[in-house]
Amino acid sequence: MDRYKKNSLLQALKYSFVFVLIFWTVEGVQYLGLDLSNWGILPRMQAGLIGILTAPFIHGNWEHLMANTLPFFVLCTMLLTFYKRNAIMYLILLWVTTGILTWIIGRPAWHIGASGIIYALASFLVFGGIMSQNVKLILLSVLVAFMYSGLVWGVFPQDEQVSWEGHLSGAISGILWAYLCRKSLRLKSL
Repeated sequence: MDRYKKNSLLQALKYSFVFVLIFWTVEGVQYLGLDLSNWGILPRMQAGLIGILTAPFIHGNWEHLMANTLPFFVLCTMLLTFYKRNAIMYLILLWVTTGILTWIIGRPAWHIGASGIIYALASFLVFGGIMSQNVKLILLSVLVAFMYSGLVWGVFPQDEQVSWEGHLSGAISGILWAYLCRKSLRLKSL
């Protein structure tokens, strides 16, 4: 691995680790007794707008956080490594669009956790890779589709404690931004 690629991967790992560290710090604060769930998304209510930005940092419990940690870390690292030039812009677009869609379509309950962003990252990596017409990104999309194919079922209502609306919003956001950015994805060279 040449020095540039190694530095690029290390940068991606570092940024992904910082996000995960924030997730864990926030859960640690909640464990100490401060309930931050009202910083989540409360659909169609003004009080829930802040959650568009903050909800992914807040989790219901340690189990919820642990379920989201590895998929977020892996997918965020993939985005930052393979889409380096525009990765931060894509992450912001996916994050905000997922939050807005959840705010629009969600049930009247607090929606928290990073799983919507996980769905956004996974669907962006799958569809973005295909639309890029770049062999390396197509191979990455196949890998992501294989690793996270089980996510498909999360966009359907199953458990009232799970924000399937957040999952669906993330999946839609990823597909939407892969389509809207397809020309820049095709120009992307690895």
